[in-house]
Amino acid sequence: MKEMQIKKMGRKVASYSIVFIIMLMIFSMAMLISYALPNQSIQEHIKESKDIILRSNGNPFFGEEVKGAILDEYTDLLILNTAMNKGKEEEENILVRAFENSRFSEEGGNQFLSLEQTLEDENLYNNQEYARYWHGNQTIIRPLLLIFNIEEMRFLFYIVMFLLLMIATISIAKNLNNKYAIALFFSMIVVCFFIIPSSLQYISVFAITLFTIILVNILYKIKKEELYPYLFFIIGGCTSFFDLLTTPILTLGMPLLFVVLLKNKEKCDVKQTILEIIKLSILWCISYASIFFAKWVIASIVLQKDVITVAINNIIFRANGNESYPTTRLGAIQKNLEFLNNKVLNICFIFIIVIWFIMMINNKKKIKDIKIVIPLLFVSLYPYIWYFTFAGHSMIHSYFTYRAQAIAVLGVLCSMIQCIDFASIKIKGGEKWKK
Repeated sequence: MKEMQIKKMGRKVASYSIVFIIMLMIFSMAMLISYALPNQSIQEHIKESKDIILRSNGNPFFGEEVKGAILDEYTDLLILNTAMNKGKEEEENILVRAFENSRFSEEGGNQFLSLEQTLEDENLYNNQEYARYWHGNQTIIRPLLLIFNIEEMRFLFYIVMFLLLMIATISIAKNLNNKYAIALFFSMIVVCFFIIPSSLQYISVFAITLFTIILVNILYKIKKEELYPYLFFIIGGCTSFFDLLTTPILTLGMPLLFVVLLKNKEKCDVKQTILEIIKLSILWCISYASIFFAKWVIASIVLQKDVITVAINNIIFRANGNESYPTTRLGAIQKNLEFLNNKVLNICFIFIIVIWFIMMINNKKKIKDIKIVIPLLFVSLYPYIWYFTFAGHSMIHSYFTYRAQAIAVLGVLCSMIQCIDFASIKIKGGEKWKK
């Protein structure tokens, strides 16, 4: 029996190792191809784009009244600067450029001035590398910049992102019901989803999250739930590749909530569901961390520099802050919570709680029928575990890291839905709400 278990475990390790190697090869090849693209058209569209970003003026919709709608113009300009692909010298080869991910930065570090200077001076080459990230967004952004400027790209992103959201909500409505689809939609509104397509920085994790939710529902529909572990392993790697450390936990937490809800349809044991959550979370984390580490190793070999030590020091800073950026773990959580505190959202939350309480008075389920709430609330804690772990980063960049709380909002809403026996609520004509 033990030998069979060891063999089975060995086959699983081998299969995940193969998936990891394939991901690594695809990511590396994608970076090389994107950096091999001709730069002239890309740089012309970047020149058009820099002024468009400046006109966005931080918060293009609401000014300072809704803090959660702030764009990260600094990083968007940094991404465009990296997309220039000028290298640190004219003869620098594509392999080095693809893993060095260098950019020019003027003395004050102003990204707009840096981009302006490097565009105006053809003989000005990059002076800073950014090798600790994969910069997988360049595999999307550089090809698009061959054809579009950032204004046109944003329009395209709006179409893609709202199409993904629509497909995700429809698939949830079909496999679960409309109430959970509305919960997803509301959780996106809470974190200002409507500005996500305007940002090169924010879009990756939200696109991956929605795409994963769709795939979770498709696998359930075709009865291939046994592929969930591979899906979450791949998604962890893709998040590491595309994201510049915005809200990576989003790509794990939100799809996990729907895995829990779909498993509940099959009347799975709560203990079994929690074990599945832990398993999928571990696979996501292993892939996320391993793909990150692989970039450091590859970059160290290609550049003949110690990228690993630089990256580890940066992780320590992201976790703990420093003298210039002092932080506390509870302070990081509080800072992120503040971005959900505005008049409109407060009224919405109060309205939802009041309606829920009224419905609960005569239509609550028995405790034995709502055990699924335990794993839902467990996953809802993921954002705050992230803030606690990476307190430095979460405090400094709370204006976008707060969006991880979409997991908590969705988890709590789904838990509230689970507590009500909708089948017992009679409506006109004696009909009942469909479960």
